[in-house]
Amino acid sequence: MKGIFASLLLSTVILPFGAHAMERTEADSLIARAQRAYSAGDQRTALALYDSANTRYTSAALLYNIGNCHFKLNDIPHAILFYERALLREPGADDIRSNLELARQQTLDRVNELPGLQLGSTWERWRGGHDVDQWARRSLWTWATALFLFALSMAVTGLFLKRSLQVLTGIAVVVAIGAVVLAGTRTHEVRHPDGAIVMAPRVDVTSEPRVGSTALFLLHAGTKVTVRKEEAGWAEVALANGNVGWMPVRAIERI
Repeated sequence: MKGIFASLLLSTVILPFGAHAMERTEADSLIARAQRAYSAGDQRTALALYDSANTRYTSAALLYNIGNCHFKLNDIPHAILFYERALLREPGADDIRSNLELARQQTLDRVNELPGLQLGSTWERWRGGHDVDQWARRSLWTWATALFLFALSMAVTGLFLKRSLQVLTGIAVVVAIGAVVLAGTRTHEVRHPDGAIVMAPRVDVTSEPRVGSTALFLLHAGTKVTVRKEEAGWAEVALANGNVGWMPVRAIERI
């Protein structure tokens, strides 16, 4: 009976990992084929292969490549969407940011950021790190460091050294807690993004969430908005310049 239980337990642990490894292998094969198609100038085939790989596995690099395909095919709104998705996962990637800015230059709307947001952007890049799991790794290292310092403080006999190690342990714990909070925040941002890209060729942003309400301003495809809330098929959106209004949910796609 114990042997059967152990076998069942192992199967529940090994099978998910095996399935994940198989999906990653399939995705890598599709990505390799997509890269060959892209190099040969067949962006449509490359895009189809990248999209198929994206259903099995995703990464900043894969989303970036999908964005490049859309850009080459002159589908600027989708190029911006996937560059933004890639940047959300890897805010420190200069190549993603450069291509995103290049794509934005092809859009009709020019939205100037409010004063002070540039400093916020620098903070976002530092806080976001180079990948989604960066802060999770840092939290593990700092917790391990805190445990090591605590064990060391219990082992030493000198009063000054013991107190110094206890202070360092406290600092490590504070840093570890901060890293855990940032790791949780980054995971939530990726899973529940509040940004969106306008996909409709043009759309009126209105004062109320209903047809016939006053049009406040006009937006075109490719413009980034922040979704503040949704109500009965309408989304309240905000621009980087502070303008706020309502538009149909169907006109945008979440990052």
